[in-house]
Amino acid sequence: MRMRYFFITIISVLASGLFLNSCSKDDAALPTITFNQTEGKANSQGEFTVSGHIQSEIALSKVIITKEGSSTPFLTDDTTAKNKTDYDFAYLITGVTTNTYLIVDIYNQANDKTTVRFLIRP
Repeated sequence: MRMRYFFITIISVLASGLFLNSCSKDDAALPTITFNQTEGKANSQGEFTVSGHIQSEIALSKVIITKEGSSTPFLTDDTTAKNKTDYDFAYLITGVTTNTYLIVDIYNQANDKTTVRFLIRP
């Protein structure tokens, strides 16, 4: 009889563990981004429009673009990207005089974040 309760307890614990594991957050919920080009080439005025598509299972909250090495965001889009699960974007980047990496942070409304880098050459 004791053995039976022991096995029932073990099976219950294992089943609970499997259930909790299946409910954990996974990478599928993270926003994804695809760019229309693999890297950018700025025009003679140092401007480039970075464009592409963002997809998220959970509605977006914001997109923040920072030039690598800067502590201040170059652009924060918390209006046009907000509440969308599919978003075609185009952001004008200015002041490109040397090879510049953009750090693109994409947040959904669950505060999950995807970060990618994008190179713009002068």
